[in-house]
Amino acid sequence: MKEFKKIGSIAAIAAILLCGCTSADDDGGASVLTPETLASQLTEMPSEEQTTTEESSEAATDTTEETATETEAQSASIDEAVIRSLFDENIYCLRNLYGATSLYPVGDPVRDDHIYKADTDRFSDYAEFESYIRSVFCTNEAERLLYNSPYEGQPMYVNVDGMLCVDTYLAGAKGYYVDWSDYKLEIVSTDDSRCEFIVTGQIEEPAEVPVKEDYSVNGAAVYENGGWRLEKLVL
Repeated sequence: MKEFKKIGSIAAIAAILLCGCTSADDDGGASVLTPETLASQLTEMPSEEQTTTEESSEAATDTTEETATETEAQSASIDEAVIRSLFDENIYCLRNLYGATSLYPVGDPVRDDHIYKADTDRFSDYAEFESYIRSVFCTNEAERLLYNSPYEGQPMYVNVDGMLCVDTYLAGAKGYYVDWSDYKLEIVSTDDSRCEFIVTGQIEEPAEVPVKEDYSVNGAAVYENGGWRLEKLVL
């Protein structure tokens, strides 16, 4: 259909050329439409197909940019539910991995006389354990916990042929008296890359007359590798 329109336009211009028609100039006078003038106008006239294509391309570009911006903003947004989810995993780490106790050894030593397979139903192997730690904590903290905790270069959990193992020289129970059962959480500040918060639990240290008191600590989450992670293990 567009080809017919183009042919019709060309035919009309050809007819004008043959008839020697005139057009009004800017001063109201008559000017002859010469073949050269009409040819110039025809060359400068954008085709309907070209105009439509350019408009569609511009609209598609604008839509793509807007969608990308909206997706990025949504992925970087954070609320109390996200912080609570991360802090709940922090509590798990405190109670079972790095705080009150550690994973227990099972069976016979798999290396030297103090490296044992870890007794756990949650992690099938070391890779799953590592992936979990990296899903909760930012890169720097995850690597500290994996490779330098409790001491630099002496990790409590080690990889032996893909198995999650525990070093009994470094593992064991510790005194930890904070109860996070009904903790309160307050978001202090937040932007697209960082969220600072305060969590408050209860502490009851050993004493002749134990007294429960509020225990508050500051924490932070950072946006990294497409998700939110705790900046540090919150103790």
